[in-house]
Amino acid sequence: MKIIYFFEETNSYMHQWQRVHIFDELERSGHQIEVFNPIMYSSPEEANEKLCDYLKTKTFDLFMTCVNSEIIFKETIQEVKKIGLPTLLICFDNLHAPFMHKAIASSFDIVWLTSKETIGMFEKWGCKNIVFQTYAANPFNFKPYWGEVDNSINFIGSPYGGRVNKLNKLTQSNILCKVYSNSLVENNKGKVEVIDKDYLKLFNKTLEILTFNIGRKVLYGAVKNKLFSANASTLEHNNYLECLPSVSFLDMQKTYSTSSLSLNITELRNTYVLNTPIHKMHLRTFEIPMSGGLEIASYTEELASYFKEDKEIVLYKSNEELISKAKFYLDPKNDSLTSKMKKSARKRAESNHTWMNRFKIIFNKI
Repeated sequence: MKIIYFFEETNSYMHQWQRVHIFDELERSGHQIEVFNPIMYSSPEEANEKLCDYLKTKTFDLFMTCVNSEIIFKETIQEVKKIGLPTLLICFDNLHAPFMHKAIASSFDIVWLTSKETIGMFEKWGCKNIVFQTYAANPFNFKPYWGEVDNSINFIGSPYGGRVNKLNKLTQSNILCKVYSNSLVENNKGKVEVIDKDYLKLFNKTLEILTFNIGRKVLYGAVKNKLFSANASTLEHNNYLECLPSVSFLDMQKTYSTSSLSLNITELRNTYVLNTPIHKMHLRTFEIPMSGGLEIASYTEELASYFKEDKEIVLYKSNEELISKAKFYLDPKNDSLTSKMKKSARKRAESNHTWMNRFKIIFNKI
C-alpha cells in the first residue's frame, strides 16, 4: 500500500510520535508513507492547490489525513476522490474535539474514530463508513528492559487536573511516586495553568462544547473543580514525591519496564471531579505494556476489554482500591508476580494492539 499523508508535521513529539509509532511499523510491513506537509506552504489555500497538482503526477493507493477543516478543504477532498484515490480521515481527538472535522468528515470514504462516544455525531453529519479503533503501539520501537526493579509508581508527563489529584492521593498515603516532567523541575511549583488570551476564540469554543453531552461534562467539571476543589491544580510536594526531568524515548521504555507500576490516568481533563468521569484512551495505554511495564488505571469496560484484569493490568474502582492495590504491587515480596504480569501484558500488546492490526481493518475496508 502506497499512502500519501496530508499532515502538519513539526519536530515536536506531539507530531513525531506518528513516525515512531505508525510510519515505522507500517514501513516494516512493506507499506510506504509519503508526507505532504501543508506548513511548507505560505497558506492553507496554496497547500491545498499544490496537493491536487501533485497527486495528478504521482500514483498512490490511499489518501490519509488527520488535520482539521481549516487546513484541508472539502473541495480538495472531492478533487482527490475524482482522481480515484480512496480517502481516510483519522480523528485522534474526536472524544473532546469532534467539531474540528465536522465540515469535512462526510466527504471521506472512511472515518476512523479513536473514541466511540461521538460516533452518533459523525453519523448525524453524514459519515457513512465509520470505524472505531483505539490507539496502539509499535512492537519494534517499544521494547522491554526487564531486570532491575524499582519499587515505585512512575508517571511520565505533565501533571494537571485529574493527574494531580491521583498523584496527591498516592503520595499522601506514603506511596513513592516518581514524576518525570521538566515543568516540575524548572519551576518546582507543581502548578500548570493554561491561559487563552483569544477571548473570541474561547467564546466560540465554549459554545461548541455546550452543544454535546461530553463537552458539557468537561465544562461542568472545570467549573466544579475551580469553585469547590481547593488547590486542585497544585501538586503536593512531600517526601513521597520525586520530581525528575522529562525522559528520552529510550529512557521512557526503561522506566516503564523497571518500575513496579506505571500510572495511566484516563479521566479526561477535570471530569475526575464528577460522579461519572469521562475516560479517554491515550498512547500511554499501549506504550506501557508494549515497553514491558505494568499499568495501573481506573476501571473502565473498554480498558478491561483490551487487557485482562489482575493478569495483564491493574485496575481500581475507588481511591481506596487504588491505594491498597498500589501498596500490594509495590511490595518487594510481590516482584515475581509483577514480573509475570508485565510479560503477559507485553504478549497481549504484541498480539492485539499493534498499529498494523489496526490498519489491516482499514485496508480490508478499502
